[in-house]
Amino acid sequence: MNFNNFLWVLINFLFSIKPLLISLLLLIIPAQEIVFKQPAAIALMANQINKISTEFTVVIDAINPASGVIISRKKDTYYVLTANHVVETQDEYAIFTKDGERYEIDYQRIIKLPGVDLAILEFQSNKNYQVATLADYNYQAEFRHVFVSGWPESRLPFAERERLFSPGLLINQDYELAFIKDSISHGYDLFYNNITELGLSGGPVLDTQGRVIGIHGASEGAKIYNEESNSVERVSIGFSYGIPINTVLKLADRLNMGLNFQLENSPPPQLTEKEAISILTYLKVPETGDISSAAAWANHGNHLYRLERFEEALVAFERSIKIQENFYPAWYGKANVLSALGRYDAAIDSYKKTVKIKPNFYLGWRDQGALFAYLDKPYEALISFNQVIRYNANDFAVWYLRGNILTKNFQEYEEAIAAYNKAIQLKSDFADAWIGKGEAFYRLGNYEKAREAAKEAVKLKPNDPEVLSFLNALEEHSLPPFPVESIPNKREVERINYPPRKQPNLLW
Repeated sequence: MNFNNFLWVLINFLFSIKPLLISLLLLIIPAQEIVFKQPAAIALMANQINKISTEFTVVIDAINPASGVIISRKKDTYYVLTANHVVETQDEYAIFTKDGERYEIDYQRIIKLPGVDLAILEFQSNKNYQVATLADYNYQAEFRHVFVSGWPESRLPFAERERLFSPGLLINQDYELAFIKDSISHGYDLFYNNITELGLSGGPVLDTQGRVIGIHGASEGAKIYNEESNSVERVSIGFSYGIPINTVLKLADRLNMGLNFQLENSPPPQLTEKEAISILTYLKVPETGDISSAAAWANHGNHLYRLERFEEALVAFERSIKIQENFYPAWYGKANVLSALGRYDAAIDSYKKTVKIKPNFYLGWRDQGALFAYLDKPYEALISFNQVIRYNANDFAVWYLRGNILTKNFQEYEEAIAAYNKAIQLKSDFADAWIGKGEAFYRLGNYEKAREAAKEAVKLKPNDPEVLSFLNALEEHSLPPFPVESIPNKREVERINYPPRKQPNLLW
């Protein structure tokens, strides 16, 4: 994907230029025993998927309750998959099944999967509980409707608790790059806009046939200390993320765990209009918990933003700001909404307010930089991306975008290659960074290095026509030249928006 295409993807996702939820009506292994089932011919109605998920979504009962999913059974032993952070601390844990039965967990028998935020628990029962069907296919081929099932955190008796069933859209890989926080840690490779709550960690992410395609981990957010209440409040500032079931299958195979899985590998069919409309019933925004709380209004705004109810979201963020003028998550949310509405100048002002209040809030710098780049303001964009790297040097997408701007707008090819190398170091399977690196080498006249980089991209995307076209252009020395533009004055760029008493450096 070239810079312009990537930037368009980035902006579309960050600022929702293309509505996501409107597609409701438009999307009309040897070490273990795996049972392959014939896939159903049609997608299911949302209420059917909800009913299916009821059968195998369990509560992990602990000091901080969470969720899990039954994925296997051997005689009277059931295996429950959840997030590792749910059971990270040695304590007393138990599982509540759908019928209210409580089963104690032997902590010493919990299997914590290496390198990812996943764990497998087991419990004993002679009762018959439904085992989830797993699905392993290319989830990211397009936007797909997905559902998260789980039990919100509660101190109520099990009989009085209510399970949450939340619909949303899975974000495909290109769009993930626009907002991904920590792509290389703990296996988090699924991103979706479903509204989730505390307690849903470890619950299943399901497709439109009720099959488990991932495990929910968390929502992007921040913990904010409230001086008035002397308490810590959690504020949602982004989307939700999980771990694909494919990761579980690979680890189970590698570790020779011998679990029996019910597995299908075909993608679900497109939804009919009736099936798509059935999802609307479950698209609900939680009520604002405390109308006097800035955090509560910011969370409400984030929920509305996910559902693209932008004008309502804007009102919620402004209510939050009215309660607490320097509440930076509300300014950040307001900026994102204004961008989605195309009010770019006002959005920039809100991003600037966000990072003025919280200079080390790198997401504010990143989204501001993306909007500057979209508005063809490379000076300001590069400054914003430099600030991202100052506070979070592990954001591979920003290193990539920085390399693109250095190549296209500044013709600083050596510095661009260094930026692409950093992106590749952080995410070695990032084909677009290999392409960018190849182009920078090409502009330097180092055709051999350019071909080597392009071939790495082809290994990662062997059937991608754009990648193959790029390699062919390199082989033929036929890459088009950049349009002649005046190279920005570095000193002019350096003096813009930098904090005082810090020596600015455009290229680092």
